[in-house]
Amino acid sequence: MRANPNPVRGWAVTIALAVAVVLSGCTPSAPTAAPSPTATPRPFTVMVTGAIATLDPAYAVSRTDSILVTSVYQRLMQVLPNGDLKPDAAQDCVFTSRLVYECSLPAALKFTNGQPVTAADVKFSLQRALRLQVPGTSVGLLASVSRIETPNPQTVRFVLNREDNQFGYALSSQAASIVDQASFNPDGELPLATLPIGSGPLQVTTLTPTSADLVRYEQYTGPTRALLPAVRLSVASDSVAAEAAINAGSVDAAWACLDAAGQARIDNEISAHGGVTTKGFTRVGLQGVKVTRLYWNRKSPFRSHKDVRAAVAKALQADRSLDSVVPIGVADRVSAFPVGGRPKLPKLKGERRNLTLGYDPADPTSADVARLLRDRLEDLDGVSVRLTTEPSADLLLTSAPGWINNALGWLQLYLTAPLGSSKAKLAELETHARMSTGTARGADLSELQLQAAADNTVLPVSQSAEFLLVGPGYQMANGNFGSGEQLGLWGFLRV
Repeated sequence: MRANPNPVRGWAVTIALAVAVVLSGCTPSAPTAAPSPTATPRPFTVMVTGAIATLDPAYAVSRTDSILVTSVYQRLMQVLPNGDLKPDAAQDCVFTSRLVYECSLPAALKFTNGQPVTAADVKFSLQRALRLQVPGTSVGLLASVSRIETPNPQTVRFVLNREDNQFGYALSSQAASIVDQASFNPDGELPLATLPIGSGPLQVTTLTPTSADLVRYEQYTGPTRALLPAVRLSVASDSVAAEAAINAGSVDAAWACLDAAGQARIDNEISAHGGVTTKGFTRVGLQGVKVTRLYWNRKSPFRSHKDVRAAVAKALQADRSLDSVVPIGVADRVSAFPVGGRPKLPKLKGERRNLTLGYDPADPTSADVARLLRDRLEDLDGVSVRLTTEPSADLLLTSAPGWINNALGWLQLYLTAPLGSSKAKLAELETHARMSTGTARGADLSELQLQAAADNTVLPVSQSAEFLLVGPGYQMANGNFGSGEQLGLWGFLRV
């Protein structure tokens, strides 16, 4: 909304003019009122927590960054919420031989700067991600790539180093996002001050660590066209600020930004007002979307101690509600970890273990979960646990989704940091799973999940609903999520 840039000065000029007229003895004519400026309505606004750190898909790891990357860039393929693999930027992708996967691009595909999206851009984008190898990203899913060929501007040919019937899924992951080779440094990160060039359903017009304004890309070619002309992503400093914005009606949607108490207050308000809050917000049921896991930092000196890993796993058993590193609802998951009961805790020998447990402060519910886990771990003899928000902690709590919503996608957190004693076995099982189908593939994936329970480097904690509120006059379309269950800003619509 625009206002008079200097209202005090405006009043001063008016008073001075009146005084001058009185002193001159003249009667002034009635002043003509200036037209009131037209208020610019704010765009549809989605509130989240967690500052925007980067819009470079080769570097983005946080939930907030992933939301924007998913909406700004395209990938050759996409995974639908039901698990089906479909083309995104590509017209089609097929295996032309056991080790060659070929994708064709539509000639009409263009970046937001008007330049065509070519096979050379795709090759540049994936080679860049493989070169940078940023830890914590989905780049590990692209490990089957041996080389990339571009026989013409509309054809990309991936020559693989192993049989991999999951490679199409890898091309739907965030690290496989297509960027404009003329706009990205091949060896470094895109600065946050530089607006990104993509070919996705939305393009960024303004960007700060706490806000991003996006408009619909009208020349977009793909299956997820934006349903609203403009969207704003707004970052709340914490759950209290997010709840205040919801209660004030200054946002139109809120995603995963309230702590447990804030969620309960909103739920009570909805129950008391016939299914909506006093500001007209409704809660969208997203069952099983939030998956919480605890994993050992590969740099922790305690990670190599089998007895400590086993003791930590046992201490969490009573409160564990998820029994596999692959969540419920994903094909080929199996029960692998014991849950519930009153497990007998082992007695650790030797000196006291002073562990650190790290959590993400951008997740409003993680601090409470971390405190509960600390209490359970300190029931072990000779164990102390200090909470921290530093990523260098011995144990790290995460609610980030799998990069791809299938079994191998969820297993990546475990497979990318194998124990030395399990490395060869895991590599063999994963390789065979990528070559197999049906019962044989299911058996490999089952064995991988059982080995995860034996190694205890990644521990499932819980699976629950995620909290999404949508304001009056809007709703969320079906399929409003990316391949790794990132919220898609394209799918909100006015009703």
